[in-house]
Amino acid sequence: MLISSYDKWQELKLRDLVEDNPLIDCPACDGDGEIYEICECCGSEKEEECGECEGDGRVRFNDLNDSQKRKAFTRRVYFSEVIADLKRWCSLTRQDFLEIAGPFVSEFRRGR
Repeated sequence: MLISSYDKWQELKLRDLVEDNPLIDCPACDGDGEIYEICECCGSEKEEECGECEGDGRVRFNDLNDSQKRKAFTRRVYFSEVIADLKRWCSLTRQDFLEIAGPFVSEFRRGR
């Protein structure tokens, strides 16, 4: 099984999401729809409706700026998706998961 590099995976995911433009959790409020802050003067918690998603908690992918779009594709997400794909592959082909995933995990730990 061929595994895409992180950069190639990120490029393909970005292209797919730009095409599909799905609703995703708002990065400003983490999908809560509200922003919680501690008041500097009295120390109490204050709650405001998120201005990015207007309280909905979700935004369209294409409404994010480039920096926010890139943050959606962290190395952790890449690792999780590759491992999930390898599990499915090994289940279908009846191959040993550790034998197949081992080299990928080693390379990933070295930052490659």
